[in-house]
Amino acid sequence: MEDNKTVQTAEKIKAAAMGFIGAGIFSQGTLYFRPQSSYNVPRILYPVFELLGNKGLAVAMIILGLLLIYFGFSKWKKFNGSLSVFSLIGGVSLALFFSILLLTGKKQQSTQEILNASNQDREKAIAGMQAMDKPDFGNKAIDNHFVIFEISLKQYKEAVLRKDDTAVEASQAAFAKWNERASALMLKLPTIAEKQQMALYVGKLNMKWQEVK
Repeated sequence: MEDNKTVQTAEKIKAAAMGFIGAGIFSQGTLYFRPQSSYNVPRILYPVFELLGNKGLAVAMIILGLLLIYFGFSKWKKFNGSLSVFSLIGGVSLALFFSILLLTGKKQQSTQEILNASNQDREKAIAGMQAMDKPDFGNKAIDNHFVIFEISLKQYKEAVLRKDDTAVEASQAAFAKWNERASALMLKLPTIAEKQQMALYVGKLNMKWQEVK
């Protein structure tokens, strides 16, 4: 019994850490829509930054941050963690990271001005992604990849409605692999404009996935 409690505690700490890291990446991403003097780029996102610049990096970091928060919460819930406690951890983490980033940001602007500008940039970017139509790159592999998303999303919704934890977990794992494949396909596109367009559309699909509860 004690061993089970120890395992649960350890896994919940891991889940909280995942959410904390996700909050940090998300917070930084919201500030990168505007050019910065320097960037703290996660190693996995270097190719995105090199190809798509600061705005592409901003979108990628927001997506990555949300995924980490989401998977952290899934692990937390799996080990009987309280929703209110995880929400508190997430809220405090976001507030902490935003405070650090804004206080160490541009000195000529007030914290509120920087926060307002960042929120406006983020809202515009999200609105633009949500309004996007599915792009046509003339690439069968990418077209099939988008079809796979729609099938996976339907299966995920059904699993959530059934409250089938095993199926939900399998869908989440498959979605993580889908994102990895999406990144690989994006990098094969011939132009930077096409890469950026796909990154934005993948961002829209990620938001659709996150809407399922």
